[in-house]
Amino acid sequence: MNESKSKEKSTGSKVSMIGPLAGLVAAIITVFSNLPAVLQYIMVLLLAMITVVSIYVVFGQQFIGFFKRTTMAVKHHFLAKKYFTEFNRFVDRLAELLKDNRYDNIPYVFIHLRNIPAEFNQLRSLMSDVGGLFAVFKDGMEKVHVRDFELLIKWFESILRVYDRHLVFQPFQQIRNLYRDKLTEQDKEDYEKSRENYVRFLQDYTNFAKAINKDFAEEVAQDYFEQPGRL
Repeated sequence: MNESKSKEKSTGSKVSMIGPLAGLVAAIITVFSNLPAVLQYIMVLLLAMITVVSIYVVFGQQFIGFFKRTTMAVKHHFLAKKYFTEFNRFVDRLAELLKDNRYDNIPYVFIHLRNIPAEFNQLRSLMSDVGGLFAVFKDGMEKVHVRDFELLIKWFESILRVYDRHLVFQPFQQIRNLYRDKLTEQDKEDYEKSRENYVRFLQDYTNFAKAINKDFAEEVAQDYFEQPGRL
């Protein structure tokens, strides 16, 4: 609110400068016809300078701000088109990670560990809930498409963080801390294969995020995710 009032006051003070300038122009015009040709030429230049300065004082900053915003919007649009296809591939890869019948996904391995208490069956219902969130995202993605690319990235990453925290890291820590001695060698081997698959995804996405952030010159995407350790 204070910033808005400050801008209005600044604009008003600039506009108030037009009065004295207009008076000066009127005085120049009054004596213009009585001056020699050389002085008339000088007066024309002076009037042109006064006009340019007046326009800049009143409208210059607004025009510069509008030009910068327009230039930035155009830049972001072209960058969004440049990266959208690659981003869509990460969307497809996350869709694969959310399938509860993929044995190379970490949640699948956790759900099917043989000597772990039945409480881990809750992961199955949570997997379904996250899959529902992802389906809503996919539907919204088809409607929004490129024009809100940054919004799509934030939405995508919010789902990825839920998956990462609640379907990977929390179960991993609980299993490692409480049930590690109950794991079979086959359990560990299955987990390690799925972990490698997930780590590749995270590494590829963070490299993608770093490239985006560099081109946009701002933090558009999250460029770091902690990688799950070994059991």
